[in-house]
Amino acid sequence: MKTTHWMAVSVAALLLVWGAVSGAAAQEKQVGLMWIGKSNMTKRVATGFLHRMEELAPQIKVVRKIQLPNIAEAERVFEELEASADGVVFLRSSGAMFLGKAGCKKACFVGSCDDPKALGAVRHPEAPEGKITGVTYHIPFEKRFDALTAVFPKVKSLALLAQRGDPATLVEQAGTRAQCQKRGIVYHEVIAYDVNELVEGMEAIADKVDLFVIASTGLSMDNVAIEAQTATPRNKPLFSYAAGRTKAGATAELAGDDLKLGGMLAESVIEVVGKGTPIKSVPVRTDPDPKLLINETMMEKLGLEIPQGVLGTATVVR
Repeated sequence: MKTTHWMAVSVAALLLVWGAVSGAAAQEKQVGLMWIGKSNMTKRVATGFLHRMEELAPQIKVVRKIQLPNIAEAERVFEELEASADGVVFLRSSGAMFLGKAGCKKACFVGSCDDPKALGAVRHPEAPEGKITGVTYHIPFEKRFDALTAVFPKVKSLALLAQRGDPATLVEQAGTRAQCQKRGIVYHEVIAYDVNELVEGMEAIADKVDLFVIASTGLSMDNVAIEAQTATPRNKPLFSYAAGRTKAGATAELAGDDLKLGGMLAESVIEVVGKGTPIKSVPVRTDPDPKLLINETMMEKLGLEIPQGVLGTATVVR
């Protein structure tokens, strides 16, 4: 009788343990993280995302499929992740455009991308109508040009530097051109395939512009040092739409914090995938406090003074 009783207790205990393990396994979630190509901005956003996920929701496994070689491979990986994971994070503007065209069966998230509305991912970023939400580095062009003209009040003409074929280029072209027209600034552009074409375009147009604008495209963002070597001897400032460019030689920038945006993306994923919050209740988020940075060393090289009016709001770096 004692043996039978012991065996019954043991079986009951095993069943309880098995039930607890099974319950925990049933609650585990998976989220795919993917993007096409190489991008330092995207790496920073992904770093912020992964750190925040580990901090807040270590039980949600992140399956990484990063730096994919092309759109065909991305399509295959996306289908695989939609079948196996509870949500998909598809970074970069190319990812946002892909999601907008492909549609989503599971919860999908954008990040490290330009305006997701302009890219076709969502129609109502403040209350997403489908299965897509996330974060964006996009700052309204009105606010960008308020900063640009505050730092460079004498600008009468400028040229946008962007990458041919990058989905963000169309957004940056339209917004920059519209603000130039509104403010009486002559608009030019250099849209290039590679760095050689970019430099050649800058050299050809340098005498016609007062300033170059670095768009949030991989080619223009990742070659700021070369752009500075071309612009500085011609006394042309570089204003960046992307973060971290003043460190590389840009004269000024207005941008959100990529690591912060990655953390905000993680919080949105946890809301939807971890807690079951409807996507329409999780708006596409932006950095609420983008920073205006001015490179004092570059201003001095160009013989420019930092206007007193921006010293209270800008961060001056060397």
